Amino acid sequence: MGSLNLGIGIGIGKMKSRSAPIDPFSLFTQDIDWRVPSVKGGPQSFTGSPGAGNDFRQGGNAVVCYAPNAAGTLSAMSSTAFRRTDKGEMQYPSINTGLKWNRDLTNVLWVKDAGVTAAKNQTGADGGANAASSLTWTVDDAKCLQSFTSTVFDRMLQCDIKRLSGSAALECTMDNGASWQTVVVQGSAYDVWRPSVNFQAAVTNPVVGWRSKAGNSFAFDFALLIVPPSNWPSLAPIHARPITTSATVQTFIERAYASFPDSSPLATIARGAFGFFWQGRSSRQGGYPMTSASKLFLNAISGTGEVVFKNGVSGSTTTPAGVWRYDNALTQVNKIAGWCDATHLRMACNGVLGGAATGTLGLDTALDHWDLGTNGAGQNSIFGINERISMGPNISFTDAQLVAMTT
Repeated sequence: MGSLNLGIGIGIGKMKSRSAPIDPFSLFTQDIDWRVPSVKGGPQSFTGSPGAGNDFRQGGNAVVCYAPNAAGTLSAMSSTAFRRTDKGEMQYPSINTGLKWNRDLTNVLWVKDAGVTAAKNQTGADGGANAASSLTWTVDDAKCLQSFTSTVFDRMLQCDIKRLSGSAALECTMDNGASWQTVVVQGSAYDVWRPSVNFQAAVTNPVVGWRSKAGNSFAFDFALLIVPPSNWPSLAPIHARPITTSATVQTFIERAYASFPDSSPLATIARGAFGFFWQGRSSRQGGYPMTSASKLFLNAISGTGEVVFKNGVSGSTTTPAGVWRYDNALTQVNKIAGWCDATHLRMACNGVLGGAATGTLGLDTALDHWDLGTNGAGQNSIFGINERISMGPNISFTDAQLVAMTT
């Protein structure tokens, strides 16, 4: 299979060529931009529960969630469709949360001392009028607390908080006031990409809440008590927030997957020689941007930040350590491109080439399905966003082209 002579254009850099520049995305038969959303090839539904024949099916979901959009507020995401906003498809593992009435601190489950008053009178992190609550202190160290019965030890407390008045610290507890920790309040406006992640602690039957000093008031929205799954990044927020009232909820069960038995074009392409491009963001050093049951395709190695591309049982190519980019606010983008056939395997990530292919090369001609941004388990989720995925059969690139596409 010969290499394509590309001059890279349109959004991913340019490279000199004797021939007219070719948009590499014009060569892919399937191209999904989750941010728009848009699809080339397909078919792909972005609403409801996409069925057989779609590039991706949606395996999971349980409740309506809210997640950041490009405007910096939270957008509602359906309980049945992909968890996506105009920032991309949110990819997190199954996550359980505690706390009830997490947008309404006036509820009786939030027990207030004399000297702290709750009102549901604040614009929410989703922009809704009177959707969020305020707490106002007239007595130093008055408490607002909620008890939660649970034998689970590990919990992380997260809330969208902004200051309304005063300058004293806001403090939070998970153990009924036995210990307190200062909350990092982002300022006088919500920062949905940097919510006030308070702290993580091992405690059973937590009693969660806040205290401050007289003359201070704060707005609170989407208070979450998360049970972190395996490999949860240190104090990384979950960017998808649920509403809870009378029951605790399972916040996230997102799994976009391409299934060969369901006639997904992407699964069919992946059984043979193909080229691909993936773009997304992660809040952890490791994760699986594209993976199958036999752990083919792409994975970033937790602990080193190397990126590995496989297309056979043992054959693989690997970038140097530290190539994968990650941060809790998802400000850093990763771009990966590659191609393979029965005897070749090449890949670059963020402008850095992987090494020479090692092991026994070959195609996964019996591939059943592959997943986007996860393998269906918490330990391999990217904990972030899938922005774009492109694939096509019988496409190859030069090393220079792979570098240009991912720079």
